[in-house]
Amino acid sequence: MSQIIAQIFAPDLMEVFEHYKRAFGATLSSTANGSEDELIHLEMDIMGNKLAVAPHASHEIIKGNVTVLCIGFEDKGALMQAYDVLREGGHTDGLQELPWSPLQGYVTDKFGVVWCIGL
Repeated sequence: MSQIIAQIFAPDLMEVFEHYKRAFGATLSSTANGSEDELIHLEMDIMGNKLAVAPHASHEIIKGNVTVLCIGFEDKGALMQAYDVLREGGHTDGLQELPWSPLQGYVTDKFGVVWCIGL
């Protein structure tokens, strides 16, 4: 079963987590570090819902577009089908392997919605 996970972008991931921990009682679900051991991704549980936080976006951050819809696929074929359709008339920087996903990428669709899709 696939799931939609909200994602936000912020330079200090732990500051975001601590803020939502105070506000909602969020719990830390997972973290991932980059090649220089810097924190590059975290996920938290907020009242039964997942929120992912990343320090950088593949698009220009303008106040109001810091939210991305994320879908985690269980099947590469279904991921590629969604990727191919979403990029029609849109923009993508491609898919890549990341510490938390064997295949993931961002696609801005023709409606301007930013999607993060991965396995």
